[in-house]
Amino acid sequence: MSNLRAYLAANYMSGPKADAILARENDPTLKKKRKKPKNEDYVGGVAAKDDTGAGGLKMRDEDEWKLRGVEDVDLEVLGRDLTTFKKSKNAWATVGSSALPLSSSVKTEEAGPSSPLADVKAEPDADGEVAAPPTKKRRGGLKTAAQLRAEVEAAKAAKSPSPEPPGEEENRNKTVHRDASGRIVDVEKLKAEEREREEEEKRKEKEREEWSKGIVQRRQREERVREERDMADRDVGRHAGDAAMNRELMEVERWNDPAASFLTSKKKTKSRRRRPTYQGAPFPNRFGILPGFRWDGVDRSAKDPDRKLSFEARFFQAQNSRARKELADQQFSMEDM
Repeated sequence: MSNLRAYLAANYMSGPKADAILARENDPTLKKKRKKPKNEDYVGGVAAKDDTGAGGLKMRDEDEWKLRGVEDVDLEVLGRDLTTFKKSKNAWATVGSSALPLSSSVKTEEAGPSSPLADVKAEPDADGEVAAPPTKKRRGGLKTAAQLRAEVEAAKAAKSPSPEPPGEEENRNKTVHRDASGRIVDVEKLKAEEREREEEEKRKEKEREEWSKGIVQRRQREERVREERDMADRDVGRHAGDAAMNRELMEVERWNDPAASFLTSKKKTKSRRRRPTYQGAPFPNRFGILPGFRWDGVDRSAKDPDRKLSFEARFFQAQNSRARKELADQQFSMEDM
């Protein structure tokens, strides 16, 4: 019997009870419990007589306390309250599905709270997904086109999951940026503001460069661009009978033209509507701006209280004096040669 218990504990049991059984069987120092004789007249395999003085043997009643104290020694089993097996009301397990439809409450009662079927139904899969629902029974017989179409659509819907909203995946994969205080920072908005700021700086820089140049130079540049645009529309080939080219050449005045003094009439130029300009030698200035056509020739620019000439006049006077001095020095150095 002891070998059977050790075999069952080693192969079919687990827990503290099985460990205690195996420890007791393998420990040679422990004294095994003797079997009690079925016949009360025999104690230790020897017949007990009614006579107390025969053979030096004692009756069981007199020696019972010693036998219990010496022979009936047994180890206390640890973990007696911790049971490893659960008893169920019904040990039969249903294989497959029953012929008759049963309600969920009846199935639960039959299976029992601790049965393997109840545990399998209650616990989800290892991946965290609940077990797939049972397949629906197919009905036989003739079916209409609408019923077949509905079944096909239901099968497709079951196979293909519902698509996510268009912005759901982007929002899920979007990185959330926060500042030092923990507030959410919109990176796209900050980039747009930085881009607008850079464009504004470029525009202002371009305006400063444009206004730092002279107004006359800008007008001349615009006139040159307009002429180049007109020339792009003209033919590449030019010939001697080109009236526009001949008119432009005739309007050019040259200071060393020997036949200019023989002209009796002024050249007829094509009249253009332009602003009137001052006729005469204008007062020099650093930017080359011509005076108005009503100027009377008086310099009214800002002057210092203790000086009679303006800054523009003194500036050009100093340049002329420097050029005249350089010329005189050059002539004096080359006088002895």
